Amino acid sequence: MLPVVQKTLFAMYYPYCGLVSRMLPNITLDGRKLRVLPGVYKPLDSEHHVVDFIAEGKRVLDVGCGSGVITVFAGLKSEHVTAIDISPQAIENTRQNCLAHNIENVTIKQSDMYREVDGERFDYIVSYPPLFEGSFKSDDRQWCTSSHFVEELFRGASDHLESEGKLVVLLPKKFRVSPVDLSEKYGLEFESAVPHHNRSIGNRLHALPYLHFNMNNHVFTFHRLP
Repeated sequence: MLPVVQKTLFAMYYPYCGLVSRMLPNITLDGRKLRVLPGVYKPLDSEHHVVDFIAEGKRVLDVGCGSGVITVFAGLKSEHVTAIDISPQAIENTRQNCLAHNIENVTIKQSDMYREVDGERFDYIVSYPPLFEGSFKSDDRQWCTSSHFVEELFRGASDHLESEGKLVVLLPKKFRVSPVDLSEKYGLEFESAVPHHNRSIGNRLHALPYLHFNMNNHVFTFHRLP
């Protein structure tokens, strides 16, 4: 449990970010302008570059799609993308950004983790999980925190990957729970951890009003065990 001061700051941070997003509603990444609704996390870590780790022409599941940034870029190289998020605002935001960029090979579903894709399998599961730990009274606000998300992401991955499928996830190198330990716990095999240094100068400057600094993120890849 977070100390009281940290919990208070955490509770204030998201409304503050919403205010900044009202003043700066758009962000341009690799020439594509995305609109981010207040209450939806703005893509400040160039997380769309996780799609560099997926092959073309595959079926992809984007877990915690948020603004739709990964979905949009994955849609440009994939056969089909399914985007899921527990937040209704995120679902609407992903829908709007896919429409703005004529990304039609997508299915967008409101879902608490894998609930609405039960029985489906994908070539890739991709995600940039929320990094703050904490809890909210309302279940549909848990998308903000890592306490529910990260372990559930790993727990359900094997059941939703094809036999040669991979989980691609962006996390800090020293995340509070070892991604490698989680992979071993839930039937995945660690493949690689690549430092994520793709943030442009413009992206870094855009992140300053959000008090968002380098998280030493790595792209972790895992494959499903037989």
